[in-house]
Amino acid sequence: MKKRVFRLLTILAFFTLFGVLAACGGGGTSGADGHTPTAPGGVEPSEEVREEIRDIATDVVNADLNVTITLGNWPPDTAPAQELALFDGFREVMRAQYPNVTVIPAFFSYTLANYLPMARGGTAPNLFQPPFTDPQLLINQGLVADVTDALAEFGLLEKFSPSYIELLGDENGRLFGLPRDGYVLGMHINIDLFREAGLMDENDLPLIPTTLHEMAETGRIIRERTGAAGLVFPASETFGGWLFSNMAWNFGAFGEHAMQYQDADGNWRANFTSPPMVEAMYFMRSLRWDYDILNADATTTDWAGSHNILGTGRAAMNFAANDSVAEPTAGRGLPVDSFALAPFPAGPGGSFALTGGTAFMFSPDTSHDQALAILGFLQIIGVLPVITDDTVAAMRAGAISARDRGVPVLPPIPAWNDEEFIAQQRAIAAEFSNVDMRLYDDFFDSLVDGRISLRGEEPVFTQQMYRELTAVIQRLITREIADVLTALEQAEGRFQEFLDDMINR
Repeated sequence: MKKRVFRLLTILAFFTLFGVLAACGGGGTSGADGHTPTAPGGVEPSEEVREEIRDIATDVVNADLNVTITLGNWPPDTAPAQELALFDGFREVMRAQYPNVTVIPAFFSYTLANYLPMARGGTAPNLFQPPFTDPQLLINQGLVADVTDALAEFGLLEKFSPSYIELLGDENGRLFGLPRDGYVLGMHINIDLFREAGLMDENDLPLIPTTLHEMAETGRIIRERTGAAGLVFPASETFGGWLFSNMAWNFGAFGEHAMQYQDADGNWRANFTSPPMVEAMYFMRSLRWDYDILNADATTTDWAGSHNILGTGRAAMNFAANDSVAEPTAGRGLPVDSFALAPFPAGPGGSFALTGGTAFMFSPDTSHDQALAILGFLQIIGVLPVITDDTVAAMRAGAISARDRGVPVLPPIPAWNDEEFIAQQRAIAAEFSNVDMRLYDDFFDSLVDGRISLRGEEPVFTQQMYRELTAVIQRLITREIADVLTALEQAEGRFQEFLDDMINR
């Protein structure tokens, strides 16, 4: 295959590595003529990208596969034009390498609620992207395809880390998906607001808080001195409960005080009224009524909105992860030298950070040949751990592209157990780094020095749990007289009823 094509194939890999691609809502697929329309307001593809797309490989990899695949990982037509043009190019490469495979773009914004009826009714896309909270539930209910043999044909089984085998497999060791990426929750920082508030040290680095109470005090200073919110908190839909769960762990809501647990009979129990949960929710309430550091429109702010508020200078801190550093920077215009990524602040109950990610999984009616074709496409777009001299050159080109767009070029959090692949990613990230790593070192160091313990999300129907906790947060930050314990008791009762209906005997 031509080197030029390898350069094209791995550009997206680096867009993903450096956080350019983000999960997004909305819909839309390519037009009937196979061309994806340019996104309104999107960044036009550079001449380098156009040149790559014009020079598509014609080498046939497998002419025997004769299937149609629907790809739910396709970007929506609201995505940046650069990304849409890349996927157009990837489809052309797919047509050349797998001439008898028909690719149907089918952007799919996955939720458990919308996937279940589609999977049962045979209308789900062959490829979709659930969060790491859902694979075991989908596997146990028979709602995803076994793709072990297809993964073996691509030589991927030995590259799975043990944790992902456990996450994406059954008790017999059969696999039903593969990892897309991983993240660790921390804090995004708008350094310009710290500087305006006089919160810089002698090295001109921001005085980033390390505990939740320090964060509240820092946010109050920023509000008083700049007028901006100290913390943007997206308290809409399920986002508020998701972020609050990390805060609750840091107040001690784990172990015997876990937010949900299985009783002796195997039934799942909601536990929102333990002392650490109540203390954490009182702290959440205090961010509005005592410290007054939250954004005014918190109850209507979603995930994208929180990045917009931080990136445009209307808030100084945001709970967010390494996989979304592009959103406030290249996505919202904040220069990389005005941005930092810090560890999630510790609490009185400990120092934990939520780790999670997204998987690629396959609808239950996906055949072996369809799975092979899908893996071929995933290799084309650069998300499988494949290293050659040509792909290294292409990865370097991708890093340059990310750097030039103003995306922080950072070390990855690996999704595969392939030391050569990981080392190559890290080496290229270091070579093309466009940031002062002093603004990021504390985050990455905290993942390995034991200062922060990583925790996965709670085990069952997590999104519904987040929805209930978000409702509590909305109530407490809009009604000063609302009672914390009463609100948590009511939410606990609703979630328990949901668990009884959905999973308990």
